Amino acid sequence: MKVSILHMKIRNSLQDNLTAAKTAVLKAAKDNPALIALPEYFTVPCCMAHFADAPKISKETCNATLNLLQKVSAEIGGIYLLGGSVLQEDDGRYYNTSTLWQNGTILAKYKKINPIQIEIDAGVSRGNAPMVIDTELGKLGMIVCADSFDPDLVKKVAAGLGAEIVTLPVAAMGAHPVVKGHPLTEGIARDYGVFILKVGNVSSNMRGGRSAIIAPWGVLGEVTDAPEDSILTADLDMERLKDYRLKFKQV
Repeated sequence: MKVSILHMKIRNSLQDNLTAAKTAVLKAAKDNPALIALPEYFTVPCCMAHFADAPKISKETCNATLNLLQKVSAEIGGIYLLGGSVLQEDDGRYYNTSTLWQNGTILAKYKKINPIQIEIDAGVSRGNAPMVIDTELGKLGMIVCADSFDPDLVKKVAAGLGAEIVTLPVAAMGAHPVVKGHPLTEGIARDYGVFILKVGNVSSNMRGGRSAIIAPWGVLGEVTDAPEDSILTADLDMERLKDYRLKFKQV
């Protein structure tokens, strides 16, 4: 089963980000993957470089982003679209929300449970509900960036709720320590028997946000450090995953 993740250069304007995202999704769709995934806050100008006012960011970017996702999802038809994340208001609170789409219809929303300090300071609230959804691809778990540092949440999603594929849109900031490779996500994939779709942006790739598709048996592909948009595609061997998980349970 083929999947594609879109490693994006975050532009300085909402419209430029919207255009770049649409272009990348439509280009990836030509290869007919089962799923296409976008990064965290992929339409927020400069990503998180000037992230200070959640209501303002949400007002300026949320509806335009969701409209884009709805329209481009309808255009690519049956391909699942993981809409990175968007800052969405719900009952007066603002959440870093990841969305899953198919045929122009939203299938799932997940509110990031572990916003980082800069998000909290800007007014982003914590979600409280782990998300695993049954899809034609298998059980899909949705987490966002710093959620991967929460061992209890990871265990709940991967073991408790049985995710087979975990989507992980990320946006590492300048304060993030430089990380070589993918030690955390490789460990999660190996320990729980899941595929991880880690999808970030060009501005963060040197500090732990480098996009990669990771299997329990190793990295299936990762982007380079080139400062440009790129599409990373890999085949997820679901039968091999089932065998791995079966052996894992027997140990």
